[in-house]
Amino acid sequence: MTNQLTLFSSNEVALSFLAFCVILVGCEKKGPVTVPVHGTLTFNGGPCPQSGTVHFAPLHAAEGLPLRPGSGDFDVDGTFEVTSFELGDGLVPGTYRVRIECWEQYPGDFRPGVSYVPEKYEPEQLVIEDDTHEAVEVSYDVPPKL
Repeated sequence: MTNQLTLFSSNEVALSFLAFCVILVGCEKKGPVTVPVHGTLTFNGGPCPQSGTVHFAPLHAAEGLPLRPGSGDFDVDGTFEVTSFELGDGLVPGTYRVRIECWEQYPGDFRPGVSYVPEKYEPEQLVIEDDTHEAVEVSYDVPPKL
């Protein structure tokens, strides 16, 4: 049995490097452009009474982009980061209806839920411009239930 040492020519090394670069470029993020969105939530100016979720339902997408919902979970500190495709990626540019979900008692099979959010409360629509290049920060203050 003989030991053989194989040396690669400079052409083989160059081709291997080129193939690696092509694979690396092919692994870039695919899909529509998203804008990072994060924010804070308060209830009547104070902390959140419970953890919950902020939902972003698309009403209109920027030209050539898909309608894609997003959401962000918050804890009692009220901070959240929005996800549409991958964790923390944000929202596709467009206009969104905002809905906040925070339950005192979760809905069950035969019982309605009790929400900390007033039934008719709907925050202002969120618009993410298609030329936005920086993260968008939002804040919502949920009014008290009457």
